[in-house]
Amino acid sequence: MQEGNVKAVKEKQKVETPVWLFIGIAIVIIYLALALTLAVKGPSVGLSGPGLIIAELSLLSVFLVLLLFVKLIEGAVLWTASLKAIRWFRRYDENKESQSRVGRAGIATDEISKRMQSLRDALRDRYGMRWRYKARWLLVNGDHSLVERLVPGLPATGWHLVDDALLLSGSQSDGQPDINWLNGLRKLRGRRAIDAIVEVTNTQDLIDNPFDAETVGQRLTRHARVLRWAAPTYLVNLTECEGSVFKHDESVGHVWTSVPADKEYIESTLARLAGDLSDLGVARLSLDPYDGVVAELAQRLEELRAALSDLAVRVGSPQIWRTAIHGLLFAAIPYARESEGGEQRKQAWTESSRAALFNHAVWKDIAAHSRKLYGRRVGFSWSTTAAWAATAIVAVWLLGSMISFASNRSAMQEAASALIEASSTQDPTHSLLALDALDKQLDTLETHRAEGAPWHLRFGLNHDAALYDALWPAYEKAASRILIAPIQAKLEERLRQLASLSDAEIASGGNAQVQAAYDTLKTYLMLAHPEHADASFLSAHMLATNAPARPSNASVTPGTWEDTRQHAIAFYASHLKRDSAAAITPDVALVAAARQTIIGVRGIQNSTDAIYQQIIEETKPKYPPVTLATLLGDHPSRGLFNTTATVPGVFTRAAWDERIPKAIDEASEQRTVTGDWVLSDAKLDNTAPTTLKAELRQRYFNDYTRAWALFLNSIRWQSASSLSGTVDQLTLLGDPQRSPLVALMNAIVYQASAGASTQSLSDNLIAKAQQWAGKDEKDPSKQAQPQLAPLAVAFGPILRLTGADLTAPAPANAKSPTQSAALGELSLPRYLERVTAMRLKTQQMMASADPDAMSRAAAQAVLQGKTSDIADSRDYASRLAASLGEQWSGFGRLFEAPLEQTWQVVVQPASSSLNEIWRTSILADWNRAFGGRYPFADSDNDASLPDMARFMRMDNGVIAQFVATELAGVVKRQGDQWVAAQGSDQGTLTLDPAFLAALNKLTRVSTALFPSGDARVRFELRGAPTPGITDMKLVSSGQQLHYFNQMEQWVPFEWPGQALDNDAQLQWETEEGGLRSTMYAQGRFALIRLMERAKVSQQDNARYVLSWTPDQGVGPALSVQLRAESGAGPLDVLALRHFTLPTHIFMTKSVAERGSGPNPPPLPPGAFSAAQKVGVPLPGGR
Repeated sequence: MQEGNVKAVKEKQKVETPVWLFIGIAIVIIYLALALTLAVKGPSVGLSGPGLIIAELSLLSVFLVLLLFVKLIEGAVLWTASLKAIRWFRRYDENKESQSRVGRAGIATDEISKRMQSLRDALRDRYGMRWRYKARWLLVNGDHSLVERLVPGLPATGWHLVDDALLLSGSQSDGQPDINWLNGLRKLRGRRAIDAIVEVTNTQDLIDNPFDAETVGQRLTRHARVLRWAAPTYLVNLTECEGSVFKHDESVGHVWTSVPADKEYIESTLARLAGDLSDLGVARLSLDPYDGVVAELAQRLEELRAALSDLAVRVGSPQIWRTAIHGLLFAAIPYARESEGGEQRKQAWTESSRAALFNHAVWKDIAAHSRKLYGRRVGFSWSTTAAWAATAIVAVWLLGSMISFASNRSAMQEAASALIEASSTQDPTHSLLALDALDKQLDTLETHRAEGAPWHLRFGLNHDAALYDALWPAYEKAASRILIAPIQAKLEERLRQLASLSDAEIASGGNAQVQAAYDTLKTYLMLAHPEHADASFLSAHMLATNAPARPSNASVTPGTWEDTRQHAIAFYASHLKRDSAAAITPDVALVAAARQTIIGVRGIQNSTDAIYQQIIEETKPKYPPVTLATLLGDHPSRGLFNTTATVPGVFTRAAWDERIPKAIDEASEQRTVTGDWVLSDAKLDNTAPTTLKAELRQRYFNDYTRAWALFLNSIRWQSASSLSGTVDQLTLLGDPQRSPLVALMNAIVYQASAGASTQSLSDNLIAKAQQWAGKDEKDPSKQAQPQLAPLAVAFGPILRLTGADLTAPAPANAKSPTQSAALGELSLPRYLERVTAMRLKTQQMMASADPDAMSRAAAQAVLQGKTSDIADSRDYASRLAASLGEQWSGFGRLFEAPLEQTWQVVVQPASSSLNEIWRTSILADWNRAFGGRYPFADSDNDASLPDMARFMRMDNGVIAQFVATELAGVVKRQGDQWVAAQGSDQGTLTLDPAFLAALNKLTRVSTALFPSGDARVRFELRGAPTPGITDMKLVSSGQQLHYFNQMEQWVPFEWPGQALDNDAQLQWETEEGGLRSTMYAQGRFALIRLMERAKVSQQDNARYVLSWTPDQGVGPALSVQLRAESGAGPLDVLALRHFTLPTHIFMTKSVAERGSGPNPPPLPPGAFSAAQKVGVPLPGGR
C-alpha cells in the first residue's frame, strides 16, 4: 500500500459559470433600475437638489457594499441550497423507512441486547477496563453478499474481532442502516461510535454497469446521521481472481490523509499502483505459474481506474454528501464456482480460508491509518455547543483581560503622571494644565462609578475605586495650592477694601455695589463652609475674580487659559459640598468687619425676601402664565390688538384666592424668619408675625401691580391701512357686547379686586344695622371709613374708566367684587360712544359717491381749525389716555391708536389735496412772478416789489391768507413765528419742516421790508476811517454818503429811494491815485447788489460793518457802518437770495419713513422718573 500527500492539481473538466457572477449581474440590474427611478420620480415625491444627491449616493454605497460581499452572498445561497437538499433527503429516508418498516427484516430487540452483551463481554475480556477505545471499531458497509464474501459470517453475527480491529456490520439485507443496532453501538461506545467506515464495492461487470455513487453516498450519509458521527471512509473493492488468493496476506490500494483528493491525483496514483502490481505480478508468475492474483489485480485496476477515481471523488464530494473518503483498497477473492460437487468444494473453501480472510492485511492497514484521522460530529450536540461556547467565553475573557490590563495600566500611568505633574511643578501654566488633567481623571472615575466602567476596563481587573481614593487627597492639595489660594487672596483683598469703605461710600454705588459686596462675602464663606456651597453661584463668582491670573510668559493663549480655568473652577465648585476637608480657613476678623459693613448699609432684611421668594416659587408651578387670549375668552382680539407678553400665573386673582393668603399666613404663624447665614452665624427671630404678614402682602401686591403694568403696557394696536378695514375694526371695538376691549377691562377689574374683602350675609345685615343706628351721626371722624382694596390705588385710573368701586366690600356670593360707581366724563362707555360716532362718520364717507372727496372735506375742516367729530373724538381719546397716568401710559396708547388710525386714513386724501392746491395756486404764481429775477436768481432783472408785497405781507399777503384759511388747524402764528399746532405732526399728516422754515424766513423779510404795507427800509450809514483812503462817496437813488476823513456822522438812507434814477455807486480816492469808481449797480435792487458784494460783520444788535475790497485784495478795504431801525435793515433782503418756495406742505409717506426710524419699544414707568432725576432726555419729548 502506498500513501502520499495530495497536491493541488486542477481538475480538467468543463469550466462552469460561477454563481457569484449571476448574483453580481442581478445586483447591477437592480441598482440601475432604482437609480433610474430616483432620477425620474424623485422630484415628484419631494426629492430634489441635495436630497436627491444624498439618496443617489446612499444607493451607490449600498450597491458597492453588496458587490464587495458578493462572494459571501454566494456562500449563503449555496449553504441554504445544501440545507434544503439535506432536509429533502431526510424526509425521503424517513418516508421510505416508514413504508418499508413493516416488511423489513430487522433484528429483534432482545437479539440486539444479547449481541451487545456478548460484544461488551468479548471486548472487556480481551482489553480490560479500556475496552471501548483499545481496538479500532470499523463499520463494514455494503451489500450483504459482498460483505459475506469479504468477511464470512459478519452480517449474521454483527461483529468480529480481527487483531486490534473490531469489524461491525451496519446494514440490513436491503442495504438500509440497521437503526437499532447502530443506536446500540452509539450508546455502547459514546460520542465516537466508530473509528472508520469500510464501504465494500464489487468490480464485476463494472465496465457495463458503472458504480452507483449516489446510492453509496446516501447510504454513508444515513449511517452517519444515525450514529451522529461522520467517521473516515474507505472504499474496498472486491475483485474475483483465479489462483491462490490467500497465498499472500497483503493489502493493495492507496490511502491519503488530506481531503478532498481530486480525480487526477487519484487516477494518477492508481496508474502508478497498476504499474507496480504488473511488475510484481510478472515476478511472481515467473516463480509460480499459478500465482497470478497480483497480475489479475493489476489488469483490473488498469481497466477500472477511471471509474474508481470518479467514484471516490463523487462519494467524497463535501458539497453533496460531506463524506470524507480517505482510501481506495482492493481485496482479491476467489471465483464462486457452481458445478458438480460445488457446494462441497465451496464449503471446504470457506472453512479453509475463513482464518485467512479474517487476518487479511486490509483491516490492519485501515485500522492503522484511521488512527491518524478523526471524524466529526453530525447534527446538533449539546456537548459540542457547550465546548465551543466555553472555548469562546474563555477566549473572550482572555482577550478582554489582556485589553483590560493594558487599559487599566494606561489609566494608572496617566493618573500617576498627572499627579506628579500637579504636585511637583511650580510653573503656574503647567500647574493649571496638570490640575485640569487631574480633574478629567477624577471626573472619568466618577462617571465609571455612577454608570459602570466600560467593558474594556472590567474583566476583574478594574481598580477605579482604589484609583479614585488615591487621587482625591492629592487633588485637594493641588487644587488648594494652584486654584484656591489665588482666589482666596483675591476675595480677601476685596473684603479688606470693603471694610475700609464707609457706609455712605458703599451706598453711593447703589444696590449693585451693595449686592456685589454681599456676593463677595458669600463666596468667601462658601469656601470656608462647604455645607452652604451652591455650585452654580460659587463657580460664577470664583470666575469673576479672574484668579489665578495668566502669567505674561504663559505658553498658552488667553482663550486656552480661560477655558482651562473655567473647567478647574467648575469641577472644584461642584465637589466642594461633598468633602468638607477642602474648606479654607477664613479670616474671622475680616469676615466680621465685612458683615458689619454690609449690615450697616442694607440691614438684615433678606429673611423676608427669602420667605417671599419661597412662597412665589412654590406657587408658580401650579398656575401657568396668563395670555391675552386666556383673559379675553370668547371675545378674541384678533385683528384689533395683540401682545406676546404674559402675566405670571402667580399674580392672578385665582392664585390669590386659592393659595397666596394661606401661604403667607402659614409663614407668619410658623415665624420661620431666620437670619441670613452670610451676615450672621446665629439665627434671629425678631420679626413679629403681624409685621411679617403685612410685609409679605405688600411685597406681593407691589409685584402684582408691576406684572400687570408690564403686560398691559405691551399691548399694541394692529393697524389697518384702508378705510374699510378701519371701519371693521371700529365696528367690533365699539360694540359693547362683542368688544374685546370691554372684555379686557372687565378682566382687569376682576383681577384688580384681588385682596378685596368679601361680606357674608350676616356681615351685610350687621353693617346695614350699624348704618341705620348711626345714620344721624354728624361727626365724620366717628363715621366708619370704607376700607380700600390693596390694589385700588394702583389700578385706580383704569377702574375709574369702568366705574368700579373697590372701597366697599362685595357680597360673598357676587360674581364680581366690584360695585358700580358714578361715571365721570372720561369713561369706557363714553369712549365707546366716540368710537361708534367715528365709525358712523367713516361709514358715511364710504357710502358717499366720492369717498375721497368727503374724507378730504372732513380732514380740511380739522386742518382749518373748525369743530368736527373727528377732532373732538381724537381729543377725547388723548385726554382719556392721559388720565391713566405715567404708570399705564403704554395701555393708554391703546385707546388713542384706533382714533388716530382713523384720522390718518381720512387725512391722507386731504394732505395730498392741500399739497396740490399749494402747488397750483401759490407755487405756480410765485414762480411766474419771481422766476429768473433778482434776488431769487442770479439775473440782471429785478423782482417786482409790489408782487413781493402781494405775496409776503403779513396782514393780507397771499401766503399768509392761504395759511390762515387752509392750515388754521395745522399751523398757527406765535408773534413773528409760524409753528405747528399741537397734535398736527402725527401719523401720515407730517408737516414738512422746510415749509415752516420758508414761512418764517418770508415773515422776517416781510417784517423788515414791508413795515407799513409798502416797501420801505430806513437805515443810516457812516463812513469809517481807512488808512490810505482820502475820500469816499456812496451814492444810491439820489442819496449820498461823502466821507473825506472828517468827523464821522450818520447819514439817513431809505431803500428803495424816491428818485427815478435807481442806481448805486461807490467812489473813492487814495493818496497815490485820483478818483476811482469800479463798484456800480443799476435797478431797484442796486444798493442790495452793492451790499451783497461787501463783507458784513455785526457789531451789536443794530450796527454792522460793510467792507469792500475793490482791487481784488491789493488796495485798502473801504469800510462803512450801517445802523438799521429794524433788524438788519436792507441786509435782511439778502435772505431772499436764491430763495425757493417748498413744493409741498405735508411730507409724503416715503419721505416721512426716510426721515424717521422705527419706534423704540415702550419704556417702563419707572424709567421716566429716573430720567428726570438725572436729566437724561427720553424719546417722545419726555
